Amino acid sequence: MILMYHKVHPNSPTLWWVTVNDFYRQMVELSNKEVVYLDDYDLNDKNQVVITFDGIYKNILEYALPILKHFNYPFELFLTSDYIGLDNKFDHIEPIANFVDVIDLKELINGGGRLQWHTRSHLNLEKISDKAVIINELLIPEELKKIDNTGFNWFAYPHGIFNDVVIEEVKKKFKGAVSCNQGNLIDKFKLNRLTVINDTTFRENKIACIIASYNYGDFLIEAIESVLRQTVLPNEILISDDCSNDETQVIAEEYVSRYPRLIKYNRNENNLGIVDHFNKAIKLVNGEYIFFLGADNRIQSDYIERTSEILDSDESIGIAYTDYSFFGSKAKLAYFKIDVNERGGIIDDIYYKVNFPEFDDFEMLKNRLIKGNFIQGSSMFKLKGFNEVGGYLKTNDPEDFNLFKRFIEANWGAKKAKTNLEYRQHSFTQANNIFALQNKLLFYKSKYEKTIAEKQRLDNSKVFQYSFKVFMLFSFIKTNYKFPKIIIKKILFYAKKTFSF
Repeated sequence: MILMYHKVHPNSPTLWWVTVNDFYRQMVELSNKEVVYLDDYDLNDKNQVVITFDGIYKNILEYALPILKHFNYPFELFLTSDYIGLDNKFDHIEPIANFVDVIDLKELINGGGRLQWHTRSHLNLEKISDKAVIINELLIPEELKKIDNTGFNWFAYPHGIFNDVVIEEVKKKFKGAVSCNQGNLIDKFKLNRLTVINDTTFRENKIACIIASYNYGDFLIEAIESVLRQTVLPNEILISDDCSNDETQVIAEEYVSRYPRLIKYNRNENNLGIVDHFNKAIKLVNGEYIFFLGADNRIQSDYIERTSEILDSDESIGIAYTDYSFFGSKAKLAYFKIDVNERGGIIDDIYYKVNFPEFDDFEMLKNRLIKGNFIQGSSMFKLKGFNEVGGYLKTNDPEDFNLFKRFIEANWGAKKAKTNLEYRQHSFTQANNIFALQNKLLFYKSKYEKTIAEKQRLDNSKVFQYSFKVFMLFSFIKTNYKFPKIIIKKILFYAKKTFSF
């Protein structure tokens, strides 16, 4: 698979601009692929990916390069030499964007990029049959060749289109060539690329986060926000309310209104209890990877990224578990009750880290789980395994321990992800609730401001203003129906004022 990008930027004004957040997510989704240069690309290897950029725009240096370096991905840069250091004013449809200069090119090469050729002027070669013109467009200036002595082996057809004369000349100068629509997946000189947009995903398995709440409205905002701050968002968030009698519903419905494509809300008519509630909630989501988050807990910002990577890495792994940190008013007390070997240290007298073991050997994992649980309840798991072992069951064991133990007994693997659950240890004291109260204050302040803004919008609308005047007029008629002269005079006055007669 060969990918084609044009611009990466915080904003996405057109199809050709991929947001930084979506670009990062897409790079995460490639983490279990082999990302290679075109020189190393095997057409028959479905696991290989090539990342290419056409242009080359300065925002690739500013926003894409740091992410590519983070993942240590190689990438290809298809250069149009006439536009080096200029902008795209010639493209009247697209917003203005600056192209890189020579110094920028060198920085991109040092960061893992490899220069390739995209013609001198981005001329539509499909309509050109004059060999002299084609040869001139394919000619790479010597000063550019010196910038990257490993590059310029590949060619990208401008606008993704070509003719037989162009292909004949390209074959004389390059190892291969890429298109984006006219080519195919088998001819090395007509290789199609996938045009990547914001919605493009390379993940086969969708991720669902279920935030379960029963009278935890005080903490629900923190839980939701911790999911919204993820480096990789889930495909859906279900806030599942087991018939709470606090503010859970108000808060959940407000978040649904803010993020209607991402967040859903379920409210049970009766309190089902943990096992029945959790089993029901899983039936309401569409993810192949699922994790529960207690509404009183939070997750570290890379939680979904790291746990999903574990599940992606091996079909036999059914559970991605993590360490966690106690926080809250009873955190210290809980920390010193656990085995000393699991204590991972105290951070700022706020977070009390609990470390769990890792296992390369499946039998050791299985035997250790018999002794006691080390897979916390917010671990991400595969729906396939969940269904295979029969879901949550009512037993004398904690419901999560019982579920994950049955996963392992069914020969599903479990592996630890290097991230963290923040596990609240709380009581209903004033000190413990002060942060929650601040969050609720901000929540209701935002909701109030939103309501006021909507009221002002309606008050200023012409429909409202005309309707109000008509209402006032009819009220006047109702009051003065015995005095027709006064009514007629008033109607004429309103008509002239309202409709500009």
